[in-house]
Amino acid sequence: MTSLKNFAVRPIAESDLETLFELAISLGPGMTTLPADRNFLDAKIQRSITSFSDRTEAADREYVLVLEDMASGRVLGTAGVYPRIGAQHGFFSYKRLRLLHRSSEIDVTANVELLAVSNDYTDATEVGGLAIHPDLKRTGVGRMLARSRYLLIATDPDRFSPTVMAEMRGWQNEEKRSPFWDAVGGKFFNMDFPAADRLSAVAGAKFIADLLPKHSIYVSLLPEDARSAIGRPHSSSAPAMAMLGQEGFRYEGYVDVFDAGPQVHVERDSIGTVRDSRTGKTAGLADHDETMPMLVCTTDFARFRMIYTATGRFECGLIRLDYEAERALDSSDGTARAVGAARVQETLADVASLSE
Repeated sequence: MTSLKNFAVRPIAESDLETLFELAISLGPGMTTLPADRNFLDAKIQRSITSFSDRTEAADREYVLVLEDMASGRVLGTAGVYPRIGAQHGFFSYKRLRLLHRSSEIDVTANVELLAVSNDYTDATEVGGLAIHPDLKRTGVGRMLARSRYLLIATDPDRFSPTVMAEMRGWQNEEKRSPFWDAVGGKFFNMDFPAADRLSAVAGAKFIADLLPKHSIYVSLLPEDARSAIGRPHSSSAPAMAMLGQEGFRYEGYVDVFDAGPQVHVERDSIGTVRDSRTGKTAGLADHDETMPMLVCTTDFARFRMIYTATGRFECGLIRLDYEAERALDSSDGTARAVGAARVQETLADVASLSE
């Protein structure tokens, strides 16, 4: 049986390339943000390393966290935080709007829905890239890894935008086609959906800015299957969207321009894990202490490390941990940030699949 205490979350390192490549192979071609391409993965690692060491402009930063099996050192999951999205070419969404058309002459009123091009999320922080090894589904580690991103943000909030967003993969039919792409994007980009999705992940947003239709789209003119896909998450993304909702993310009509998957957002300081976490000096547990489950991380951003413990305790500015947890955390300054009790119980819940 998998135990959460066997894992730690930390920044990715150069030595992780081979096990990251193995993880990418296990995930298959559907995970476009983590393709089985050593050159792509190596570049991703290098961006993250320079970001954590503060040698990049804020717009170019990308923080990649990995789930490490502490016994073997293998990377079995990844999650990312992108502090400023769309800085160069804009971050594009469709915003679902409603217009009221009325003719007094014939006494007819029509509610018309539009998809309008929006850059409202430009310069927001994005959390994404969440993926775990297929063997770890229904173990709780996916939730643990997802929430590490929020503790990273809480460790140094000024690095991140006041608005944090996430986007889900859009719905696909039984033939694994995106009906929204077939009805809209495919008419302008002259490529199939998987190719466009891969290109977006590898080449960035410039080609989107160049080719995306700039005028609003009348929803009623789209085929029924395309209309029903707007704002509907892929079946594999529904659990991740539910977790985001538990953290306070909300859907307000923004969707991805490729597959119309829902985009959600929350104010940075209102994220549940950020709001409920506390900082304190680490200390040992006494035999008589009552304990609770906790997610605990270091407060040194560059040496971020997060663990789970079933036996933690908050006490008068202290975060009390047993010896095993203190050793796994490896806090260089003896200070930690933690979130515990009821909110961490959610981490133990079974999730069949996690994908963003």
